[in-house]
Amino acid sequence: MKYNAKVQVPNHPDAAISVNGEWMGKGEANVLVKRRDADKLEITVQEENREAETTHFTRKSFRGWAFVGTLLGWTGMTPTYIPLPWGVVVDACTGAWWKPDVTEKGVSKIDYDNFLYTINYQAIPKESSAIQQEETKKETPLPESKSKADKLRELKQLLDEGVLTQEEYEKEKAKILESEP
Repeated sequence: MKYNAKVQVPNHPDAAISVNGEWMGKGEANVLVKRRDADKLEITVQEENREAETTHFTRKSFRGWAFVGTLLGWTGMTPTYIPLPWGVVVDACTGAWWKPDVTEKGVSKIDYDNFLYTINYQAIPKESSAIQQEETKKETPLPESKSKADKLRELKQLLDEGVLTQEEYEKEKAKILESEP
């Protein structure tokens, strides 16, 4: 037995969604989940140049009324008139008695077969990307065709903008001053 899990990532329509390692869509996805696996759901969300975030759903609820219904409605008689709960065996094997726990953060019930998973994605920029951009700025050499005065002005501007530290500024300044005219 399965239920429909609708995964939504509010305010992030381009966020890629993976459920249990399998890509499902962007911004919103619909997934069929085995009822017995409602407590083993892992949803990963990621936007381009942003950190991936994974949410683990680890709780499920027992559907007592489904068990009673199975017990009453699917009990059959053997040829010797002994009652045998066929439905109980089938439902136990398929996990039909389970559903997602709606008290778990981010889970809500739409109806009997449909549950909504709302993911609060923070969309934190990747550190490595920001560091690489900063390092690229620092490593960019000054054009050789400029005069020493122009190079020093540009270097001072990089210091004032915070691209270079004082130590980096002093080191580059010394190189410019020592270079041939």
